[in-house]
Amino acid sequence: MMISLIRCSKAEYQKYKHSVLLYIHVIVPTICAIIFAGYYHISAWELSAKISGYLEVLAVAFPFLIGIIVGIVVQTEEQAGHFQIMLGTIASRKMVYIGKVNFLICNAFGSIILALGIFAVLYKGFPTIFYIRTGLLLLLTSIPIYLIHLFVGMNFGKGASMGLGIAGSLISALMITGLGDNIWHYIPWAWSVRMVDYTILAWKNPYVYTQMKEIFASGIIISEIFTIGLLIVSLIWFQHWEGGKYSE
Repeated sequence: MMISLIRCSKAEYQKYKHSVLLYIHVIVPTICAIIFAGYYHISAWELSAKISGYLEVLAVAFPFLIGIIVGIVVQTEEQAGHFQIMLGTIASRKMVYIGKVNFLICNAFGSIILALGIFAVLYKGFPTIFYIRTGLLLLLTSIPIYLIHLFVGMNFGKGASMGLGIAGSLISALMITGLGDNIWHYIPWAWSVRMVDYTILAWKNPYVYTQMKEIFASGIIISEIFTIGLLIVSLIWFQHWEGGKYSE
């Protein structure tokens, strides 16, 4: 099983190593980190507000970028024999799907490291452990978004994935406001931005965070259960999927 997973992940890398996909994962977070760090050096905002603003922008932008990335993946697979190469080259369909998800998550991990690492180097203020915790939260909460987009993209096409990405970013931005106070636990697009805010609160005001820790913990538990359940359902779906029937 592990050999098949490694083989599938390598195949994904070979497939996209010369595509725009890898450039998006490198160039976008690098430029974003440099711009924000440069601006913060000349702005008069409070330190925690600056860090919060940057991390919230990352969390809100993630669904949009995931929509574009999955859209490119779907288009590439559709053009390569209408998904038949992906469906017919390896005996285990589950390994094909897990390999694709693993490839996307590894790219996301690299982007998060660049976005947070470059920013932390250029604009010092928060400890390294803070960025490590935040990065892990951003990565974990991006997994269900990738799974949702893969399902939507493979069934309805690249345009549907990109459209959902735009909608997801709008929902994420709305969830920062009071509208999301009582419902963010149940909305996957709200998890990143809300958990980032709680992480900043834990650093800035530990006493207040202690009083709200149960809310944060319940969000973590719900997101983990949802992600595991979604992965299981996605594997079952892909096992019986015969390729997209859409036309773009």
